[in-house]
Amino acid sequence: MSLHADHSQRIVIEATALLAGGRGEKILESRDAAEHGRINLCARPAGATWAHAGTRLLELLVVRGHVRVNGEELGPSSYARLASGRPATLRTEAGCVLYLNERNPAEPATDSFALRGATLKWRQGMVPGLKVASLHEGLTGHTALVHWAPETRFNPHTHVGGEEILVLDGVFRDEHGSYPVGTWIRSPHLSNHRPFTGPEGATILVKVGHLDVA
Repeated sequence: MSLHADHSQRIVIEATALLAGGRGEKILESRDAAEHGRINLCARPAGATWAHAGTRLLELLVVRGHVRVNGEELGPSSYARLASGRPATLRTEAGCVLYLNERNPAEPATDSFALRGATLKWRQGMVPGLKVASLHEGLTGHTALVHWAPETRFNPHTHVGGEEILVLDGVFRDEHGSYPVGTWIRSPHLSNHRPFTGPEGATILVKVGHLDVA
């Protein structure tokens, strides 16, 4: 079953209740049987154990709590990337909320690694008030965490290859609306906006340049 599979459409989904509830799943995007890919937010209760078969590339970001991936403990803002053919066992002792992006990669992907949130390397962004921690860079796409200080404004820009955002903290804003914690935004190829923050600031997961351009 496909859901939000048309990358020419702008999609906004709010999953704040899932983050607060501590269990359940919110599917953000799923592709048909030929693609076998999906993006979802998954809240697992304390003591949960489950498996990733490893048939497709998996990107994982810890939104809340802690999870063990093949025994490696990952806390908030940690990022893991498991290439196809790398199965995994996942377990959470106290509960967690995860962003999971499972798909057949559009470009060769053989790298598997994990980055702990507490040791990410942050650099100055393109405007004052922005700090960026790069998570993965491919041939066309780039995945990063971006911290926005309160009252930060970014330049108007166009998304070549689209953009995907998950709001992790604070409130993210642009001329189209305000997006609280747990909001997922997917903007198509050549869309544009002028993002900013108010007094709360924001931290977001952002993926750019990775969507269909046809």
